[in-house]
Amino acid sequence: MRINGRLLVPISLAVALATAGCGLSTPASGQAEAPPPDPGVRRSAPSLRDTPTSSPTPRIPTDAQIPTRAAGTFTTASGNGRVIGEGRKRVRYSVSVEKGIAWGDIPAWKPDRFAASIEQVLAAPNGWAASAQHPVTNSAVNLTRASWSFQRVGTSTVDVDVRLATPRTVDRLCGASGVDTEGVYSCKYGKTIMINLRRWLQGSPGYPVSIDEYHAGVINHEFGHFLGFAHMKCGGRGKPGPVMMTQTIDLGGCVPNVSPFVGNGQFVSGPWAPS
Repeated sequence: MRINGRLLVPISLAVALATAGCGLSTPASGQAEAPPPDPGVRRSAPSLRDTPTSSPTPRIPTDAQIPTRAAGTFTTASGNGRVIGEGRKRVRYSVSVEKGIAWGDIPAWKPDRFAASIEQVLAAPNGWAASAQHPVTNSAVNLTRASWSFQRVGTSTVDVDVRLATPRTVDRLCGASGVDTEGVYSCKYGKTIMINLRRWLQGSPGYPVSIDEYHAGVINHEFGHFLGFAHMKCGGRGKPGPVMMTQTIDLGGCVPNVSPFVGNGQFVSGPWAPS
């Protein structure tokens, strides 16, 4: 991808190839501090049933079957979702899907379906909500025992809006922020995460994960940028790749990994990579 005329390695992971512009890694801002626990609000800690699961292998649509443009405006999933996790900082996010997508024979990703997929990723045992049990300290991004909880809201007052859109719309909106997504990649700018419909439906050719795992990687990677993390490199041959690594471009000796934490609660990190 190109940002302001400069060629950058496209972001990736199960994530990368759905996120070229996610090379923009501005520190998280506008996150609301979670209020004291409210006994009337049910919080859900990550559980095994929330683990992204591999559904029956879907038919991967071809480029010709995927719409490249639609209305350019968005429909937001209504209502509020459950509170995910017990982390100190609450991230309130909205979920939107571009209007007017001609789905044809492709099963439609309506806002509620897209929202459910994101919620499942965030609630998975090794997702970002696990930071409540395993706080993250990283001096490079000024984090000391940081932890997050998440809730989807249907209002316009949010910390971040996650949008699923056709390649042409992603190119237009990301391009306005100086990010060239080339009809393929996704981006994060300001308080908006743009997920490219093509990569969401196809995954990253050659990257050895299921489409569900790819979705987990994309969402975890992009939320990681929102939380303040830049790209990382492999931390050592044979180790799980950091979720902030561009794994679909080059694993660098690491093994594929689409989650910020591994089974023992360790936050997977590596040397910083230029973005």
